[in-house]
Amino acid sequence: MGNAESLINDQKERHLTSLAVSGQCCSGKSTLCRILSKKLDWEHVDIGNEIRKLAELHGLDITCFGSIPDVLLRQIDKQIEDRIRTETKVIWDGRLACYLARDNVKAFKIYCIASLDVRAKRSARRDRTTFREAKTIVLRRDAEEARVFDRLYGLSNSFNPKWINLRVDTSSSSPEVLSNKIMNMLRNHFSIKG
Repeated sequence: MGNAESLINDQKERHLTSLAVSGQCCSGKSTLCRILSKKLDWEHVDIGNEIRKLAELHGLDITCFGSIPDVLLRQIDKQIEDRIRTETKVIWDGRLACYLARDNVKAFKIYCIASLDVRAKRSARRDRTTFREAKTIVLRRDAEEARVFDRLYGLSNSFNPKWINLRVDTSSSSPEVLSNKIMNMLRNHFSIKG
């Protein structure tokens, strides 16, 4: 499928009620989620915004993600996991979205990848900084998130083929092209329900 690699192809048709989209920072997951949300007419929930709200509520600095107490991070993850089980017509956008949806067979899990240089260029463009500064920030965020995910759940990497249905490389195709391919695949292989 072009830049999309199906990791689970042998499943019988099933009903889908939601999508979970994960990937590292600047991997293109949020852009892809916004486009898919419009095409499906489903709600787009940015899990990072939920964490930012929680941090703000407790007077914590989200830029120091690793300093947010584990109990608060687990609390929001548990709330999201419960919502993934019960809410329909939702696209869940977050670094751990696929992990949090791992046991939900009605959620289709997509993992976005992109090279470090592509992610740094995107970060530099978004934050209006130099490529070198952006690359340093992206690497720092990757390392901090890896430490937090390992501390919370024993995850050294948020990508695990056991709970991912589709891996897409966002480096060389436009988000629109990728979203069209994903939509075609979903229509051809799944019954999408609300």
